[in-house]
Amino acid sequence: MADSDNTTALPFVIQGGRRKSCAVHDDGAVSDVVHAVRLLAPIDPCVVLLQEWEQAHHMAVVLCRLQQRLEIRIRNALRASEASGRTENDQQSAPQPADHQTRWDEIDQEVGYSRARAAEAQAVEAEDEILDAVATTPSQSFAGVIAKLKIIVGGGENMDDTSAFPWPQIQSVLADLQALGDRGADALPADSRRQPTEDRGLDGETNRLRASKSDGTIARESHPRRS
Repeated sequence: MADSDNTTALPFVIQGGRRKSCAVHDDGAVSDVVHAVRLLAPIDPCVVLLQEWEQAHHMAVVLCRLQQRLEIRIRNALRASEASGRTENDQQSAPQPADHQTRWDEIDQEVGYSRARAAEAQAVEAEDEILDAVATTPSQSFAGVIAKLKIIVGGGENMDDTSAFPWPQIQSVLADLQALGDRGADALPADSRRQPTEDRGLDGETNRLRASKSDGTIARESHPRRS
C-alpha cells in the first residue's frame, strides 16, 4: 500500500504557518490529508505474508482438483480403449504394464495431467516456504500477530488431526485476538469508523483480516489431497 491514487494536494507548510493560498478552511480537507499520509504507511510484513499464503493455498487447491479430474479422465480413457480393443471372438490377454504406461503417457501428454500435478507441487512448496518465513518475520502491529496465527492455523488444517494439542489452543488465541481487534475498532471515534477501510492505516489492516469466522477458524477451501 505504498502508492495511492489520492490526488489531494498536501498543504505547503512554511516556518510560521501555512501559506494563505493553501490554507485549509474545513475539517474535511484536514481529514483528506490525514488519509493520504496513512496510505503511505507500510503494511505489516506478516499481513503481506498472509496474503501471499492465501494466494498460494488457493492455487494449490485449484490445481489439486484439476489434476484429480484429469487423472480420472485418463483412467476412463484407458478403460474405454481396452474395452474397444476386445471382441467377442478375440479373447486377448490383459494389457502388459509397459503397454499400459505407454498409453497413459500418451493421454497424459494430451490432457496435461503431469503439468497440473507439477504446478500443484510448486504451489504447495510456496505455502511451506511462507510457513517457514513466519518463524523469522517479526510482527510490527496487532494485525501482524493475527496474520501470523492465521497462517499457522491454515497450515495446521493440512494435518491429519487438528483436534489435539496445540491446535484448539491456537484457535482460541486467534479468536481472542480477533475479538479484541473488533472491540478496538468499535471504540474508534465515529468519524474514524466512517473512513474507508483502506484509509485507516493499521485499523484497515485489522479489518482486512476479518474474513475468518468469529470463532477463529479460517474460512477457506480445503486441500483435497492433504485434508
